[in-house]
Amino acid sequence: MTSVKTEVEINAPIEKVFEYYTNPDNIQDSWPRDVVKGSENVSGQKSEEGSEMKVEGEYMGKRDEMLLEVTEKEQNKRLVTKQTEGPFQSWESIQEFQSNGNNSTRVTHTINYELPTTGKVANFLTGSQADDKIRQGIEQAAQTVKQKLEQS
Repeated sequence: MTSVKTEVEINAPIEKVFEYYTNPDNIQDSWPRDVVKGSENVSGQKSEEGSEMKVEGEYMGKRDEMLLEVTEKEQNKRLVTKQTEGPFQSWESIQEFQSNGNNSTRVTHTINYELPTTGKVANFLTGSQADDKIRQGIEQAAQTVKQKLEQS
């Protein structure tokens, strides 16, 4: 299992940051275009435990989609999603939120994943390429969200 983690400090209230981060519609707006092509809620209330979202992505020129289920949600504190269908052997995203007072919020985002041994992703990505792509994506997404929320 590989883990990729990023932290970002956003000058915005925790409620606003949590709401933005946990809305599946915002995934495609914050992640790099060459990684995430689309995102949407597909069942249940958006980002409530048990709800599912679909994220369409591109991995080394091949389009694929991942179904994610919200497995844990603690308002303004934590959101955990896991892949139920998709290109990875396993995929878990953990977003943790901490208010630092003065309208400042620290977000820690960890992605734990395992590449498949066969299939599309395995044929096109080596472990280090996947690590680099996911690390760049998670870091760019954090900076994009920071800019959007600090400007609004």
